[in-house]
Amino acid sequence: MNCPQCKSTHINKYGHTHYGKPRFRCQSCGRQFVEAPTRQPIGEQTRSLIDKLLLERLALAAIARVAGVSERWRCTLIRNIIKPQSKLKWLKKKGQVHNAIR
Repeated sequence: MNCPQCKSTHINKYGHTHYGKPRFRCQSCGRQFVEAPTRQPIGEQTRSLIDKLLLERLALAAIARVAGVSERWRCTLIRNIIKPQSKLKWLKKKGQVHNAIR
């Protein structure tokens, strides 16, 4: 078995998921993973669809239904989009923009 991130073979058993599948951890990079995952990462095509639907100002629950993603995942994505922008606005008010960008 190889690590999906760094392809290392230095793997330790690292407990179980809440579904009962064994979880593993790479000693080289620290990545945690399951041997045969049933859920795959959300692709770039779906992410771009969500961006377009956000621009159309659809309801957030509708975006989750149309894109076929969970509402929890969609909330995390939107938080990651909005968070850096709101932090930058806050830093502009405090006059600390140059320190944050470095």
